[in-house]
Amino acid sequence: MWASVDTSDNVTKVYTRPTAITYEDVNYPSNVMSSWSNAELATIGVYPVVEDTSNYEDPAYYINTNETFTYYDSVSVGGTTYTNTVVGSYGTATPRNLNDTTDDDGNVTPGLKSNAITTQNNQAYTILQPSDWYVVRKSENGTAIPTDWDDWRESIRTTYQSQVTMINACTTVPQLQALYVYNDATPPVRPLPVFPPSPDQTS
Repeated sequence: MWASVDTSDNVTKVYTRPTAITYEDVNYPSNVMSSWSNAELATIGVYPVVEDTSNYEDPAYYINTNETFTYYDSVSVGGTTYTNTVVGSYGTATPRNLNDTTDDDGNVTPGLKSNAITTQNNQAYTILQPSDWYVVRKSENGTAIPTDWDDWRESIRTTYQSQVTMINACTTVPQLQALYVYNDATPPVRPLPVFPPSPDQTS
């Protein structure tokens, strides 16, 4: 990524890919951005862009600000010092609503917790659906559901209820995020319980 900077050190344009530009009435082809050195590009007012994502948060949980671009003679980003560089940075991200919100017309917008619970509910439904025929068969002709499958289906429902309890207990966005973070164990695990495999996956 590159940026054009004027004589007052204002960033005038940002390029996400090599682009043909005009500088002081001279046209330069797009390949100069990828083939010229930084010093050569500086002679036509073009500088490399370093992105500082220290304030950038997972957009599933936060609303990030627009990225802003600033030219620096010297700047440190992530422990590395850069000279004659444009830095793309973000302001402080805003957490999304954890709980449902209702507008003046009574319209409800689900919060992060409701969305998380809906996701887990859909997963449970999808996991159980292939074995629903056992339940239909039992209802229609009384044939018992195999014990291992009956126990497993109940474990899916129990796991889901545990997930709902843990999600609803969160009072901050970071707490909700942390439920989905796997550790370095072998195999890795996360605080939010996962659905157990079906009998045909463990046999």
